[in-house]
Amino acid sequence: MTFILTIQTRGSIWLVADRRLSVPGRPPIDDAVKATLVEVTDGIAMLGYAGLGATAFGTQPSQWVSNVLRGRHHPLEQMLNVVASAMKREFIPHMQGVRDTRLRRHSFIIPAFLNDRPRIYTIDMVHTDEGYRFRYTRHIIGGALTPLQVTVPICLAGSGAAALPPIDRRKRPLLSLMKAYNRKKVSEHTLAKYLAQIAYSSHLATQDGTVGPDSLVVWRNSKRSWHKGGGAHAFFSHGDRSNGASIPSISNGMDMSALANILMEELAPHFEEVSVAWDRGEEPPEFGGREKRINQRLSKLPSTPDEKLR
Repeated sequence: MTFILTIQTRGSIWLVADRRLSVPGRPPIDDAVKATLVEVTDGIAMLGYAGLGATAFGTQPSQWVSNVLRGRHHPLEQMLNVVASAMKREFIPHMQGVRDTRLRRHSFIIPAFLNDRPRIYTIDMVHTDEGYRFRYTRHIIGGALTPLQVTVPICLAGSGAAALPPIDRRKRPLLSLMKAYNRKKVSEHTLAKYLAQIAYSSHLATQDGTVGPDSLVVWRNSKRSWHKGGGAHAFFSHGDRSNGASIPSISNGMDMSALANILMEELAPHFEEVSVAWDRGEEPPEFGGREKRINQRLSKLPSTPDEKLR
């Protein structure tokens, strides 16, 4: 399973997830990236998940979501509907390979801004005696007849959530820190570290080893907030900041993480050569044929959706 915690406020949305892939009978792997960023014209969403960590071929659901939404230009909730529909078709064959039927479940937990208003959605699939059951939900406080419907502020999921003390004990200090961040009284790194330490506490409290010591924290700010939009992500190990890679990201149909990876692979060696030349007092090397090679690699990137979970 895993550990997922999300916070949804008018000023910002946050997601923290552990990085462990655990398969019974095998050593755990702690390099998973259990989040995908999706940005479209009417909003932005962060898709975290608990359940299927990777297929037998190593495909992680975060990359699969990116593949599914690549090349699509729908509004946010329609994009989430696409993911939900594809999940119903693609996940069952892979979940059938899990011997313990109690573990045949998967949930996407999705904090979002829709038209700059906070939202939280979940997409759930679970195995029962009658077969698989599926649910796609937007969570609110207050029913259809209530004059004011408010987005649920905190969500927890995964095996690590059950191992922690009741959320009521952490809710007040967490929301107080969130309020301070939204008012620019504490830094994003202070809040990110606090969330990473909660994830690490979950690792220590989970006896079955399904939650790892490393975590990923992702956040985005409302354009109406004091931060005027923006956001970032950070990786942590044992609650402390560590190095990490990019995360799957789709912006108006474009695979931004694939684009960024190519640019980094091509530009980093050149910048290193320039730095060495400057240190030696030499003329820095020209960019050479890298521009042509970059364009060739970019032209080969897939640009259409791929819903197959391999």
